[in-house]
Amino acid sequence: MNASDPNNVRIAKNTMYMYVRMFIILVVSLYTTRIVFNTLGVEDYGIYNVVGGIIVFFTFINSSLAGATQRYITAELAQGTVDSQREVFSCAILAHLFIGLVIVFLGETVGLWFLNSVMNIPEERMFAARIVYQLSIFSTFIFVLQSPFNAAIMAHEKMSIYAIFSIFDVLIKLSVAFLIQVITGDKLIIYAILITIAGIIIVLLYRIYCYRQFQMCRFKRVSDRGIFKGLFSYMGWALFGTATHVGTNQGVTMLINYYNGVIINAAMGVSNQIVSIVSQFVSNFQVAFRPQITKNYVIRDKDKLIDLTILSSRISAYLILIFLIPICFEIKDFLRLWLGDYPKYAVEFSVLTLICIFFESICNPLVVLITSDKDIKNYQLTVSVIYSFTLLFSWIALSQGLLPYMVIVIRLVIDLVLVISRLALMNNRWYGFPIRKWLERVIFKPMAIMVIPVAISFSLKSIPVESIWARIFFFSGISFLACIASIFLFLLEKKERAFIFTYLSNIKKSFFSNFQ
Repeated sequence: MNASDPNNVRIAKNTMYMYVRMFIILVVSLYTTRIVFNTLGVEDYGIYNVVGGIIVFFTFINSSLAGATQRYITAELAQGTVDSQREVFSCAILAHLFIGLVIVFLGETVGLWFLNSVMNIPEERMFAARIVYQLSIFSTFIFVLQSPFNAAIMAHEKMSIYAIFSIFDVLIKLSVAFLIQVITGDKLIIYAILITIAGIIIVLLYRIYCYRQFQMCRFKRVSDRGIFKGLFSYMGWALFGTATHVGTNQGVTMLINYYNGVIINAAMGVSNQIVSIVSQFVSNFQVAFRPQITKNYVIRDKDKLIDLTILSSRISAYLILIFLIPICFEIKDFLRLWLGDYPKYAVEFSVLTLICIFFESICNPLVVLITSDKDIKNYQLTVSVIYSFTLLFSWIALSQGLLPYMVIVIRLVIDLVLVISRLALMNNRWYGFPIRKWLERVIFKPMAIMVIPVAISFSLKSIPVESIWARIFFFSGISFLACIASIFLFLLEKKERAFIFTYLSNIKKSFFSNFQ
């Protein structure tokens, strides 16, 4: 790949913005989570995660719409006109309004019944749980209506604005964490109210910016019914896929709550926080690639498209591995330093979920490529049916009294099956896609080379160090550097080293140009 190409320069700049955003969010989020966890306590923290999770089940609809909206907006930017772009955006606004109302209806009927009749929540905390739930429904409706504006920013590749607003968002949440320490009353209810207010402020900022900067964000009457048909067809299958994925995950959470209670939900919540932070290292990189993959698909530049997809998968694998290995070896000390007394099984949940994220992350570029086409029916049917077995096997495992973290082991096996399935679908759609090359360079070779830093990390464990800070920074630092050295010396090809050097050079130039 030519890193001096304008599109690649744009990827470099956008990646820089996303990583600046990520590092700030990483530090602030870790500290915020610690404050919230210690202030609310294990029980209330578990309640907040599991009650909010009911709404997450309904927001799968919004997730499908947001992905479809970004795909169509990106495609229109590549080959459409201002009028067609406004029609697509206006169509998306109407769709999100409708879906927002559907989510409110489902939340106030099915979801409320589930909260009151099925959830395993202590009776003395049910009032607070209901308040949190109602605020979650309101927040969800607001965020659903916000999705088209987020999609417009991402499709225009305005990552700098996205980064600024995201940083402001976590700073507001940090302020909320400090406030609940000093405000008297029910901490769980106060926290939920303040988080809702913070969300409204961020939504308003996004909308003001989009209205002022993008002509496409000005609503107009939709005259081309074909846009509605195409968008809703795509949304329907995306909805089916996301419903299965989120429904399965949330179903597993509910099963754990039913069989083990909110304490184990808290352990899952802690692991999800860690995984969310680590996965941002790769998702921020992939966000910068996503619009370019979609645009190259629309204009049918097959060679560049395949290069982008494989490169994105390879670097995604490297980014996950250089954090996965150090964290897994020092996870107990990390949790102790971060939370103090961490919930039972938090270690097992965290390590196993991180391994799952590795396989899911390397497949994301394939998913972006496949879903850049308007016809995603076969893909969604195949992947959704396979992933749904996670819920069935998890129910069997928990009902037989197996340990709670076995549900993540089951998810890991399913993820491996999904890797094979996605590659098979890629071969059917893109005859000649280098599957063997992808497997070798993205999975087999990296995992073989990672034996080196794993062996180093094992040997470090035998060195007695009393200070927890010293163990984390010294051992994790050496493991981290061993991963980077192994990748650079044994995994990167000559042209990829050249690309990365030019890539970093573009980032450096972009960074300093902002101060001139």
